[in-house]
Amino acid sequence: MSPLRGRFPAVFDRFDAELVDFDKPGCHGIDTGKDRRSKLKKSIEHDPVGDRVRDRLEMTLYPAIEMVVVDPAARHDTLQAAADELHVTHGAVSRQIRQLEDELGEDLFVRRARANVLNDRGRALAAKLHDVFQDLAQALEDFHRDGIIPPLSISCEPTLCLKMLIPALGDLKRDTGLDVKVFAAGGPIDFEKDRIDLAIRREDFRVDQELHIYPLCDEATGPVVTPMLVANGKADSLFRSAQLHTMTRPDAWKQWLSLSGLKRTRAPKLTFEHFYLALQAAQAGQGAALASVFMAAGDIEAGLLVAPRRFARDGTRYVCLSSANIAQDDRKRAFCTWLAERMNRTLEKFLDRETVSRP
Repeated sequence: MSPLRGRFPAVFDRFDAELVDFDKPGCHGIDTGKDRRSKLKKSIEHDPVGDRVRDRLEMTLYPAIEMVVVDPAARHDTLQAAADELHVTHGAVSRQIRQLEDELGEDLFVRRARANVLNDRGRALAAKLHDVFQDLAQALEDFHRDGIIPPLSISCEPTLCLKMLIPALGDLKRDTGLDVKVFAAGGPIDFEKDRIDLAIRREDFRVDQELHIYPLCDEATGPVVTPMLVANGKADSLFRSAQLHTMTRPDAWKQWLSLSGLKRTRAPKLTFEHFYLALQAAQAGQGAALASVFMAAGDIEAGLLVAPRRFARDGTRYVCLSSANIAQDDRKRAFCTWLAERMNRTLEKFLDRETVSRP
């Protein structure tokens, strides 16, 4: 397929349809461009807006089909080569060129025995048509690109992204029809630089006053351990086993013990960079990880972890941040509404319920 045919399939479909008639044996009654213009003028003589149509008729472009053949004809030494590029017959290309010359009232080619060569006027026209077709191709590409709705770009804290958001993407698509791109990141964000539409964050830092905030759900944390620890009857010694801490929330254990009315213990400590590492260590039986209910819920439901003590609100919340008004963007609003409902269902299921995760 020629590049030109690939760029203008609709034009060539019409071109091929007309060539069916052109190639029929004995077909001599082909309308010239002038004939078609004359018929068009007659067809609008009694039209109420005929005057306006007639005024614009003289500004109408010459038929695109005839002009399309000029570009390949100008680039090849023979009309046969141009016809091969267009996947039509030599005679069809020759007739289209003749028809365009009739439209213009002058020759574009110098006819020779073995080749047709553009004359000066023909070369000038071919150069301009080449530029026009390039502009048309770009305009069509821009039009189609502008009509494509890009996916929402979502930035989400790494463990929350891994444990909550990614497993829920299928439900998101089913429930809302939204497509998203997900980026794992935490803390403040430069929306313009990072090209992010929404950022899911725990509101534990000062939020820029220019940002728009959509509240999602209160945070709740609690200890989680491998089911084997409970099955072996060691739940009472939970806090004598290692406490798994994270660098991102170093005071999480201290805060949860205080909220739960429990005393601090001298249990050994292991510290990990991220929550997903602490959760993996808990699954491996290395101790108890203090985690967000939203990070642990999936593993609890899968039987990989249990929560022998209650999850408790810690006074913070999760929010969606945006540099633009969320309420005025249908896609952002749909995403935030869906996520808020999902997170609140999770919170309601696990909050203050020690027995939910027991075998």
